[in-house]
Amino acid sequence: MRVIAKFLSATVLAASIASAGSMVGWISDASCGASNGSGNAEARECAKKCIKDGAAPVFVSDSDKKVYKLAGKADATQHLDHKVQIIGDVKGDTITVTEIKKAS
Repeated sequence: MRVIAKFLSATVLAASIASAGSMVGWISDASCGASNGSGNAEARECAKKCIKDGAAPVFVSDSDKKVYKLAGKADATQHLDHKVQIIGDVKGDTITVTEIKKAS
């Protein structure tokens, strides 16, 4: 029983460590999600309009096009014109943002 408990503890610890880090992608809007998660000029303009009209900003990962809700104090709307690197803690489909910066 102790072996199982140690294994589960190690697994939970590894999962929590794996959930913190950085990803590269695009700021989009909750209305259009992944369809606005690109550098296409139309997608950028649509994301800006939807956010201006009240849709929440979201992050779309470049690697798998997964859409994440954003929590934290970073202002994602300042990064609508370029690809971003987002740093934070991922829990499910939400990223608690520590930092957003232009991707290099």
